[in-house]
Amino acid sequence: MSIDLASFLHHTPESEKTTVYVHIDEDEIATYEALLIAQTRFRKLFITLEPKRRYLTHTQHPDEEEPEIDFLEEYEEVEALLEDAGLDGIHDGEQGILYHNLLFLLMNP
Repeated sequence: MSIDLASFLHHTPESEKTTVYVHIDEDEIATYEALLIAQTRFRKLFITLEPKRRYLTHTQHPDEEEPEIDFLEEYEEVEALLEDAGLDGIHDGEQGILYHNLLFLLMNP
């Protein structure tokens, strides 16, 4: 059974939704809606909701003020973070969380 994106987002907690702002150049900023799909102690994995899905990480180390935000180019990096978040249970000492958003995106490409 498919569910439309607007209905799904209406019921998704605000803590699992974000807007990503990417500076294209001095005058242009692109915005992307994104959903949190996995989280470990220091990293969050988001996926954008644009037609061409993109993965990005938000890394916040306790000893650093500013988070590091990166778009992932290699799917192996995505797989590694999903494993760390619990896809294969506890991995590399990290206990993480996989979100129901991942299932929604798989069921509604």
